[in-house]
Amino acid sequence: MTKSRLFRLWLVLGSAFMVLLIIVYWDNMGPAHFNLHTALSRPHALKPFPSPNSASGDVFTSSLEILESFVREKQGPLLSKRVEQPSLPASSKPVLGNLEESVRGYDWSSHAAQQSADPDARQAERRSVLRGFCANDSFVFPTKERSFDDIPNYELNHLIVDDRHGVIYCYVPKVACTNWKRVMIVLSQSLSDQGTPYRDPLDIPREYVHNSSTHLTFNKFWRRYGKFSRHLMKIKLKKYTKFLFVRDPFVRLISAFRSKFELENEEFYQKFAVPMLKRYSNHTSLPASVSEAFSTGLRLSFATFIQYLLDPHTEQLAPFNEHWRQVHRLCHPCQIDYDFVGKLETLDQDAAQLLRLLKVDKLLQFPPSYRNRTASSWEEGWFAKIPLAWRQQLYKLYEADFVLFGYPKPENLLRD
Repeated sequence: MTKSRLFRLWLVLGSAFMVLLIIVYWDNMGPAHFNLHTALSRPHALKPFPSPNSASGDVFTSSLEILESFVREKQGPLLSKRVEQPSLPASSKPVLGNLEESVRGYDWSSHAAQQSADPDARQAERRSVLRGFCANDSFVFPTKERSFDDIPNYELNHLIVDDRHGVIYCYVPKVACTNWKRVMIVLSQSLSDQGTPYRDPLDIPREYVHNSSTHLTFNKFWRRYGKFSRHLMKIKLKKYTKFLFVRDPFVRLISAFRSKFELENEEFYQKFAVPMLKRYSNHTSLPASVSEAFSTGLRLSFATFIQYLLDPHTEQLAPFNEHWRQVHRLCHPCQIDYDFVGKLETLDQDAAQLLRLLKVDKLLQFPPSYRNRTASSWEEGWFAKIPLAWRQQLYKLYEADFVLFGYPKPENLLRD
C-alpha cells in the first residue's frame, strides 16, 4: 500500500517537473520552435474535435488543466479564482418595431437549409483558397507577413475560447455573430439563469451576449496568465477547432450602415455620425441627440459613410470600428489556420455541418430563424450614387477579404 502511494506521489511530482522544464524551454528558445499552424505550415485535414467523454479528450483536457493550474500558482491566488457570472433573468425572442425588424433582419419563421451535393468538398475548397492566397507571395496586403507573435493582444479580442469543448470562434460583426456568441455561451456554460446554465441559445438576452465579461477571449489571456499567455494561446490554436463566418464584404458594409445609422443609435450617432456630418457635410450645429436629429430628418448618408472610410485621416485617429473593420484584421486568417470557414450565404447548412463536426449537435441547434435581409442584389442600388473612383478605392480597401474568402470581384460596380 505504501509503495503504491509513493509511486503515485513520484508520478505526480515527475509530471509537474516535466511541465516546468517544458515551460522553461519555451521561455529560453522562444516561439520559433513551436509548431503553430500558420500560412507556412502544412494544412491539416478537417476533423471534429474529440468529445469531452472520449479518452483522448480527457488526457488532453487534463494536460491543459495541469499547465493552467501551474500558471495560476505562479500568478498568485487571486488570478486562480473563476469569475462567477451573476444570475440573469430569462429572455425570449426580442420584440422589435417594424423598422428595427427590417433593418436588423430578424425573421422568426423557419427556413430550409440550402442544399449542396458535397458540403465537405465545399469546405475544403474554401480552406484551400484561403491557404493558397496566404502562401502566395504575389498577393500582398498590410499585416499579411507578420507572425502570430507580432499581433498585439488587443487585436486578439475577437477570438472567443470554449475550453469545455475545445473550440475557438473568431466573431465578425454583421455575420450572425450574435447567435454564434449565444452558441459559445451555451457550450462554455459561462452564463446562467437563476443558477442554471442556458441550454437554448435564443433564451440568452441580447444585452448579455455582447457583454465582454461573458466571454473568455485571447485578449484576456495576458491579464490571466502573464508571460505564459502566448504559450497557452499556441497550445489551444494547435489543438482546438477554430472557426469563423464571413460574408460578401460590400454587403457587410451596407448591413453595418443600416444597423448603426438607420436606427436611432445614440452611441454611434455621437461617436461617428456627428463627426462625419461636421467633417464631410459642413454641418456646424447639430442636434444634441439622435432622436432630435431623426425628428428633423437629419440622417447620415451612405455616401458620407463611404467618404469617411476612404479618408486616410480616419485611421490616423483610431482603427476602424469592428462593424466595418476588415475580416482579415479581426481574425488574422494568414496567421491562424482555421479549421472551418462558414459563410452567411450558406449559414443554415454550414452551421449544421460545423455543430456535427464539433460533436455538439445533440446539445443544441444553431437558431434557424436568423436572417439578415441585406442581400447582395442590393449592391447596385446602394452604390448607384457613389462615384466610380470611390467604389474602386473601396474595393482596394477590402480586396483582401474578397480574395481570401473567395468572393468574386464586383466588376459591375468597378467599371463605367
